[in-house]
Amino acid sequence: MNNMDNEKLEPKYDSGLEDRWETIRKEYRKEYPNITDEDVNYRTGEFDVLAQNIARRTNRSREEVSEEIRSWQL
Repeated sequence: MNNMDNEKLEPKYDSGLEDRWETIRKEYRKEYPNITDEDVNYRTGEFDVLAQNIARRTNRSREEVSEEIRSWQL
């Protein structure tokens, strides 16, 4: 079992990150075609769940995924 499986996901609302995701979503998924619709479905205020799903799918940490989304160049 790896550390990511043990991480508790306590939703933290980050409207800036969620807004950013909506802006780059299509482009991001082109870069990572193995990300599924299920991976990126989330409720407002539960962005950490989405980041964790992407992290698991791409073998990275949730923090790495969140930082990549924050700094994604349009």
